[in-house]
Amino acid sequence: MVCGGSVSRPVFACLGDSITSDQVTGIGTVVARKLDAQLLGNFACGYATCSDWHAGEANFSPISLTVPDNTNTADNVLSNQVRRLLKAITPKGQPVTWRHPLCGETSLTGETGSGLGPAPDIIYIAISTNDGNQPYNLPVDDTDAVLRLPYTMLTRNSMASALRWAIETLQSACPYAQLFVATPLQTWTDLPWMSYETMLVKRNIIVKVCRALGVKVIDSFYESGFSRLIAKDHGEVHPDDGWKENIASFVAARIKASVTL
Repeated sequence: MVCGGSVSRPVFACLGDSITSDQVTGIGTVVARKLDAQLLGNFACGYATCSDWHAGEANFSPISLTVPDNTNTADNVLSNQVRRLLKAITPKGQPVTWRHPLCGETSLTGETGSGLGPAPDIIYIAISTNDGNQPYNLPVDDTDAVLRLPYTMLTRNSMASALRWAIETLQSACPYAQLFVATPLQTWTDLPWMSYETMLVKRNIIVKVCRALGVKVIDSFYESGFSRLIAKDHGEVHPDDGWKENIASFVAARIKASVTL
């Protein structure tokens, strides 16, 4: 499956957690509006994690093309959002496949496309806030080890592994799409997996993976203006309406400054 090809307005897709998802804050859809883009889909889901769920080395996140209803469950992971995007852009009735330049063809066994729209010109990913919210997906920086592995050996059991899998899958299936990955926003909360220190670990993992893969980073953690001080009175974790617009404007401006169509 080869994707790409722009229409008069750029085609936009986004993936992520509740801050991006229309189930909660919906920043991804606002970004599409500010870009005057055709929205293929906001594939983000509330409670989603970047990494798959696992116990030890055993991955127990099922492959699922059903959209989770804002639930903290093992199927609510970035890899399934990628799969739903690929199904959406595969012509109706055709097998959902993609070919990695180094590792050959992969498919979603038994799945055929829904043909919902053209392939995206721009893909925006903003996820990681929920990683660490239970012991199966604690954020550990194993980026250097992950980057040495072939694509076929990526387990998605860590943030670095899951993010690399998502990026390389999208790059393989949609070679004309321009990818942007955001670092997490700062938060104001007592939840340990959203502490400043833990969110900084997540931010650094994202930056390292994206730099290695040649993907543009939107550094929302440091550059969006949504600091812990601001978060305290403007939503704590989920930005309020005013800051939702501010952050969407920031993201859209970063994309406009870098995108070539």
